[in-house]
Amino acid sequence: MRNVWVIAKREFSAYFTSPIAYVAISVFLVVVGLKFFVIDEFFEVGQASLRSLFELLPIFFLFYLPAISMRLVAEEKRAGTFELVMTLPITDAQIVLGKYLGAVGFLVVTLVLTLVYPALLAVLGNPDGGIIIGSYLGVFLLGASYLAIGIMTSAWTTNQIVGYVLGAVLAALFYFQDRLVGLFWEGARRVMELSSMGAHYANFTKGVVDTRDLVFFLSVISFSLLVATFSLTSRRWS
Repeated sequence: MRNVWVIAKREFSAYFTSPIAYVAISVFLVVVGLKFFVIDEFFEVGQASLRSLFELLPIFFLFYLPAISMRLVAEEKRAGTFELVMTLPITDAQIVLGKYLGAVGFLVVTLVLTLVYPALLAVLGNPDGGIIIGSYLGVFLLGASYLAIGIMTSAWTTNQIVGYVLGAVLAALFYFQDRLVGLFWEGARRVMELSSMGAHYANFTKGVVDTRDLVFFLSVISFSLLVATFSLTSRRWS
């Protein structure tokens, strides 16, 4: 595990040694602030609820998190530094997991910055703590799934933009698939909900932490990381 943590710390630090993290986080905070205080008129509505925040985050993360993950593998492959990494006594799985954990660390920082909103609600009202905790767990698992899909698509290409578009499109399809299918075939909607990230996420926002939802997101993350690892391994073979 030592190699994994070394890679994770390097990737996490890399975000904050360049303008990427500061620009991304600044845009994130501005968008969330505008939605919370201006569009939803928080102080005028007078409801102790973070519902609008947890409705916004899954959609915003579709654009935000693929931008964070698109460089994880694609950039090193483009620059040629990945060949050097492959000569070190590090397995492909350790590379993928380390880079992924570095990106997850960035996601945690992003979510921690939003804790000001539940703190504000606690001061001004009496929010439902169970729903807030469940929603944060859900949005973390959803974001972690987006990142796993992003590193998978990043491993498929040497072009960051291609990795970004593929990651965003795949994540969006997995999130909205039950609604998209429901537009044309309502009878199949319930079936598609079984593999829809949006449907499983919705359960968390109700304050319901179901083992089936946890297993679903962990399965998406594991499968995406396995595919990313296989992509790197096939590169070694070639």
